[in-house]
Amino acid sequence: MGPCHHEGHATLIDFYTWAAMSGHGLYVWSVYGISIVALVVLGAWPLRAEKKLLVRATERADEEGGS
Repeated sequence: MGPCHHEGHATLIDFYTWAAMSGHGLYVWSVYGISIVALVVLGAWPLRAEKKLLVRATERADEEGGS
């Protein structure tokens, strides 16, 4: 009798083998992580800048209107 392989266990081993990417997994997954962080920052940056611009414009309009 050979070793008992459960279908879920074999699938998990296959996933770990795939994720390791022949020893390059750490490099590949860290690059993916850095890329995702960069995309989130680049997506949030204009939204934050727009919000600051609207606040400044509102403050300036209030100053000009109240004089």
